Amino acid sequence: MKAYSLETGLNQSTNSIRVVVFAVIVTAVLFLGMSISRLGDIEQTEDVALAKIELFMPPPPPQPPPEIVEMVEVSQVPIQVDVTLNPDPAKLTVSPIETSIDAPSQITDKFEVNLTDFQRPNIQVNLESIVFEKSEVDQIPARNYSPMPTLPPKLKKEVGNARIIVQLSIDENGRPIHVMVLNSPVEEARPFIIRDLKRWRFRPAKKNGQKVKCWVRFVLVYQKSSSSPFSL
Repeated sequence: MKAYSLETGLNQSTNSIRVVVFAVIVTAVLFLGMSISRLGDIEQTEDVALAKIELFMPPPPPQPPPEIVEMVEVSQVPIQVDVTLNPDPAKLTVSPIETSIDAPSQITDKFEVNLTDFQRPNIQVNLESIVFEKSEVDQIPARNYSPMPTLPPKLKKEVGNARIIVQLSIDENGRPIHVMVLNSPVEEARPFIIRDLKRWRFRPAKKNGQKVKCWVRFVLVYQKSSSSPFSL
């Protein structure tokens, strides 16, 4: 009986030990499996973290090529200008103004002047109103009233000693119908001369016993000298 109890107790003890050992082994296996699973998790987590950190940055864009500036050489050429100044100032010659008593002027129809230098008036006339030259008539016009044309004192001084040629067309009644000043040293004197010449009166020219129109020319001689006589 005791031997059975002892054997039974030994068997129970052996079973208990087996159970404990089995439990320890199972526990160890569980812990080992858990450790392995955790290690895998840790390693996977580290790999993920590393994958997130490793970023591939695009390469920087290439820099533009530097601008090439061409340097142009500008050559400066000195220009020398020679300026010659006349050290002698311009000499002005001032002559005194001669004053004298104005003498009567002259009128003459005898002169030697090349009238081709003067332009003949372009007057359109018909055959019934032909104006003859002095050489074409039998009797030339004669002056009945011919005062010397007067000029204002200022213009007379400007005219000075001048010979002014005038030309008149005398009609059948002895009146000047066309009056022209062929030359004048002072243009302002022309209207005064023409005004007074239109007041002249003539004996008309004749050709074949008929009164005709005729051209006549005179020279108006203006003089400043008091010794100059008045002559027609």
